[in-house]
Amino acid sequence: MPAGVPAPGRPPILWGTGSTGLQVSQTPLPHHSSPRGQPPTGYLGSAAAAPASATLARRDWDSHGAAVAIQAWWRGQLVRRALEVATRSACCIQAWWHRAVARLREEQRLQALAAYVRWERASVLLQAHARMWQARDRYRRCQEAARTIQAHWRQRGMRQHGGTKDGVDLSIEIILGSGAVLAAITPGGE
Repeated sequence: MPAGVPAPGRPPILWGTGSTGLQVSQTPLPHHSSPRGQPPTGYLGSAAAAPASATLARRDWDSHGAAVAIQAWWRGQLVRRALEVATRSACCIQAWWHRAVARLREEQRLQALAAYVRWERASVLLQAHARMWQARDRYRRCQEAARTIQAHWRQRGMRQHGGTKDGVDLSIEIILGSGAVLAAITPGGE
């Protein structure tokens, strides 16, 4: 029978939408063709358009088909709800996992940063001590050089001026009232 022509005793039934638009079928709506979220409606059309014998047969078929369609619709609702719960649960688990991995990476980054800071501080401290020892060594050598120069300078001064060991030249003469010199004391030994 060509499409679009109803079978005798049955009204045409619309099912599905394809690229060609609505199509006419001679069979009841399948259980999965109901729009989502809405209970199935059974046959399309009116009972007045069908003959009386077809109406009685249709009533038995309608109650059974309607029950099957409602059960299929309800099972579909349950499956969709279960899938939504599973999707939400999977998203929660994935979000938790991503947070856990990010937290672990952050802890590893902070540990690496702390280790770097420890090594950096240790190297700066070692460099500071090395520079301090170098500066002390330079200062000590300068002090020794200054002592050497001072000692040689003082020895030169003693030789040239006949001074004392510490570089002070003392000459004391004691004059008494009669003009006689009692003693002359010079620490240089003269």
